[in-house]
Amino acid sequence: MLLKLLRRYGLTMLGAGAVLATIAGSGVYLGRVAIDELIDGNVQEIGRHFASFVVADPDALGTLLTQISRSPDEEARVRNVADASGISSFAIFDLEGEQVFASRSDRYTWLMRERPGGTISQDKLGAALVERAGDWTEVKDLETDMPVVIVPLDRDGQRFGFLSVQTSTASIRAVYTSVIATSVGVLFLVVFVSTGLPGLIYLQRRWRIEQADEQIQFLANYDSLTHLLNRHRMQEECEKVLATSRATREQMAFWSLDIAGLADINSAQGQPFGDELLRVVAKRLLTVADPSDLVARLGADDFLILQRRVADSDDIEALAQRIRQSVELPVEFDGRVVTPHLCMGVVNMPEHGRVFNDIARHAELALMVHKSSRQGAYTAYDPSMDEEAHRRRMIEGLIRTAIDCDGFELFYQPIVCGKSRRPIGFEALIRLPDGKGNYISPGDFIPFAEARGYIKAIGSWVIRQAARQLADLPEDLFISVNLSAVQFRDGDLVDIVRGAIEQAGIDGRRLEIEVVESLLLERSDAILDQLSQLKGLGVSIAMDDFGTGYSSLGYLWRFPFDKLKIDQSFMLAFGEGEANVSQIIETIISLGHHMNMKVTVEGVETFEQVSALSLMGCDQLQGYYFGRPMPIDRIASEMLQQTSRRVLVDAVDPVSPEPLRAAL
Repeated sequence: MLLKLLRRYGLTMLGAGAVLATIAGSGVYLGRVAIDELIDGNVQEIGRHFASFVVADPDALGTLLTQISRSPDEEARVRNVADASGISSFAIFDLEGEQVFASRSDRYTWLMRERPGGTISQDKLGAALVERAGDWTEVKDLETDMPVVIVPLDRDGQRFGFLSVQTSTASIRAVYTSVIATSVGVLFLVVFVSTGLPGLIYLQRRWRIEQADEQIQFLANYDSLTHLLNRHRMQEECEKVLATSRATREQMAFWSLDIAGLADINSAQGQPFGDELLRVVAKRLLTVADPSDLVARLGADDFLILQRRVADSDDIEALAQRIRQSVELPVEFDGRVVTPHLCMGVVNMPEHGRVFNDIARHAELALMVHKSSRQGAYTAYDPSMDEEAHRRRMIEGLIRTAIDCDGFELFYQPIVCGKSRRPIGFEALIRLPDGKGNYISPGDFIPFAEARGYIKAIGSWVIRQAARQLADLPEDLFISVNLSAVQFRDGDLVDIVRGAIEQAGIDGRRLEIEVVESLLLERSDAILDQLSQLKGLGVSIAMDDFGTGYSSLGYLWRFPFDKLKIDQSFMLAFGEGEANVSQIIETIISLGHHMNMKVTVEGVETFEQVSALSLMGCDQLQGYYFGRPMPIDRIASEMLQQTSRRVLVDAVDPVSPEPLRAAL
């Protein structure tokens, strides 16, 4: 900061210092001149007074001018007057300028310095002084501590000679110097206080104003957390580059990046950890980008990169690889470690856009596709994505309307007993009407709802609606509801389920919650705690899609699940005759039974599958063989048909599978 202050205000401070130095130097110079003038006046006054004394006393004058007869007493009296006047030595010169008397000899130090009769040296006054007429005083050697004053000895218009007086000015010079120095110091202090302090206050105020202005300019152009360009500055810089690229035909790529699951990280690890993660990711992006590239942060977890000088698709691929290798590394903060994962969309420029808004929109479309598909290192923009974007906007509008106006519907797929084939429950499956008599697939709108933050509201609605509709079904039936990881994030899931059960007036044992094993990979302790509280309400907990994830077995002993649901992919492989599939299914069923858990197999579509699973001892079966998902108002009629079929089958042959198949 000091160096910055010096660079910014160095000339101003140097000018102020020069002014103060000039004032100080002028004060010293004027002080010296004043001292010399004062001493000059003092010395001249001493010389004139002593000359007046000598001229006024004929005896004294005669004693000093006469070389033949001198009165020792008169000479002594003159010496005493000289000493009293502060005169160190004096000399008398005749009209020719020849020295006729000197009170002491400074030339011959070995002689007695003062003796009666004085001394005579070879000193002689210059002709200019001897011939000068009128009343005058000449001061020599004023700059020394022993100046000499020469005064003519005149009485009644007659000149008798000349007087040379030498006096010591060391003490009086010291007094004058002290007084002048004090005066100059006080003057300098007054000038400094009256001008310097206001100047410093002005500079300080100006510094604060400029700092505030710099901060305003920084916030207007840069992201305060990561110090990357913000959207406004990024747009300005991109438009400049685009303007020049029209002439240079430079090929570029525009990237839109997103940190997957940042909201969950903030919720689990805290906002400071999330901020540190953003700073680290920003620094890493700057390291992989070229110096000519532009990097910006748009929103909470969104980044932009303008990649310049792209020769071909290999350059785009190379940057994607560098981003993956450099950015997706563990980040440690306060003893906790999280590895960021990026979703990326890229647009070729200027092929797919020549203005910033179009380019940014296309890059965001590519990013959304990559977030939903998670295929490959990134997704490149294709014009067909505009149609998909229109469809997504339509879906989002339908989702918002459904949330606000209770527009979702629940369909229920039967779950039957593996032994009796009697319906014992249903899995609740959400449907979104498209307003044209059809439904939008959950596979289309659920990922979009998760990405847009609607999934918690939807999941809460499903729980409440399923509980209300369950109250209208027989007491021996249950309903199974799928939960998203987002519903566990805020920690209020247990209260939502409890409220739904109490409002519907049902037993908690009639409600089943399905969770996927990937839910437990992060924040496992918090998730397991909420699952334990749900079990305390009597709710059954099932692990869905068992056998297709990462570490299911590790969680089977950490949490007492009530049920395992084998994924329908096993039935698909079983129907295609894949080797060892039946053994794997039988092993999972045996594992569940040994751990006191029921086992449900999804995707059952053929009689052969039903028979095989029954022989394996599977507890519950679910699939199109027993019924497709249906609205709540069709459940009663379907159950009646199923009961009639069972009576018919039992009448034909309760053991042989062939008559059963024929009856169905």
